[in-house]
Amino acid sequence: MKTNKSVWVYILFFGAVWGILEATLGYVLQFLPPLVSGSVMFPIAAMLMILTYQNTKSKSAMIYVAAIAATIKAVNFFLPGLPPIKTYNPMIAIMLQSIVMVVFIPIIEKKPILVKALGIAIVGLSWRTLFLANISINYALTGFNFPQLASTASMLNLVVYLGLMEAFVLGAFYSLQFVLKNKVKFTFRPNLILSVSTFVVAVLLTFFL
Repeated sequence: MKTNKSVWVYILFFGAVWGILEATLGYVLQFLPPLVSGSVMFPIAAMLMILTYQNTKSKSAMIYVAAIAATIKAVNFFLPGLPPIKTYNPMIAIMLQSIVMVVFIPIIEKKPILVKALGIAIVGLSWRTLFLANISINYALTGFNFPQLASTASMLNLVVYLGLMEAFVLGAFYSLQFVLKNKVKFTFRPNLILSVSTFVVAVLLTFFL
């Protein structure tokens, strides 16, 4: 386990990278079919959390990385014409993803390959199930019309179909990292200047994009 200062440098860096990806790749993905957009962003975010864990050996660091990404996302609250719920729900999704990763990272990282695969599949299904519960509560409180709640088929598509697609993509990413681990060094040491600079870039991109 690294020193607290070192861990926070990693947290700020990976959280800022996540924020940049949300502002850039996430923006582009929203114009693509749900099958594509819904199956790419979380696997990338999950890999960032896995890299955070591998570099810090701290499960709580993954939560803090997500909190940084969600904080960057909160910049959208200041954008005119954007309904607050359009910012709030992605922030909730980010935090739910990190909670699920913390629960299942021991299975993904240390168990036999079949158990790893099961853990990855459960991750995709779990955070989406929690998110479905979140928007159901939002609907009950605000009456906001969520298309994911339009029918049973829509809810199953959100949780099962897209969840399994996410799991497949995440499994492919994780397998690629496993294959390349002897050729590519996935551990590195970002310094404070790099981490802060990356955070500032993430905030600016989120505001202007």
